Amino acid sequence: MGGKTELDRVVAYVPPEWKQELESWANAEERSVSWLVAKLIDKALKERHQQQAGSDLAKVR
Repeated sequence: MGGKTELDRVVAYVPPEWKQELESWANAEERSVSWLVAKLIDKALKERHQQQAGSDLAKVR
């Protein structure tokens, strides 16, 4: 752990109860909170891209 990475850092401030829930979830998955949050962001961005692609198709019709 801890080597150099090509990834950029993003900082977010969340309520303490969100942090506790994310930590519990990450522990259950045997992952870090950072990994879990990155996967959640990835999923949200993919969903957004799909929605935008659907919206673009609707404009063409």
